[in-house]
Amino acid sequence: MRIDCEVHAFRREARRTAPVIDGSMELLDGAARACAITGLVLVQPTFLHADATELFTQASRARMPVRLVPPLVQPLAPEILEQWGRSGAVGLALSLDAPDRLAESLEAALQLGFHLEVSSGVEERERLIEQLLADGHRLVFRDFGLADTIRDPTWDPRLERLLALAEAAEVWVKLSGIGRVPDDWAKAAAARLLKELGPEQLLWGSEWPHVTAAHAYAPSYAQAFGWLEELVPDADARGRILCETPAALYSFRN
Repeated sequence: MRIDCEVHAFRREARRTAPVIDGSMELLDGAARACAITGLVLVQPTFLHADATELFTQASRARMPVRLVPPLVQPLAPEILEQWGRSGAVGLALSLDAPDRLAESLEAALQLGFHLEVSSGVEERERLIEQLLADGHRLVFRDFGLADTIRDPTWDPRLERLLALAEAAEVWVKLSGIGRVPDDWAKAAAARLLKELGPEQLLWGSEWPHVTAAHAYAPSYAQAFGWLEELVPDADARGRILCETPAALYSFRN
């Protein structure tokens, strides 16, 4: 099973931002299968805010195995999180901007086995991340851990901090952000992440269909998949990033 660890599924009428792209499961299924992707992780698009209804509605229409990562932006009762788990959720998407009010929900998520997908970088948040890891949370950092794309990855202090936190910890970094991170930087950063962490701690997400502004770069699914091949030219490492690593984290079964 080859797994895309971040796709966006939504009805066209649910969109609040341009361009108008059909984000149906039917479209996603066809595009993914054309690239031999056979498992999908649905992550809540930011334009849908805190309401996870659309995410679960789309997941119910999937024709291939899917797992879900709904957002945790406000305190939720444990019963809601339990229901999400029964409906296919395996992780929660959150920022680290105001975690204190989410403490009880995070504890419930930990007890249910959810991992946390972080959409903010590690800068000035090291102690919080260390505490989450010490409490037993598993963390996924999206978009290369939001390292500094202005700096050379060989001497980027943000990337250094991320690597230090990820060493010997249950931390994964998602190679995602096509169109938002410069290609040359992404290749250099991916090479360093592969060297320092290995494919056992790396994931890939197409983030397709892209929900950027009308003038922004919006690649096809095949282009997004081709980007991964450029970032990770070694077939064995790429296979681990697409197969074994995400299957274990997201509880896919062959």
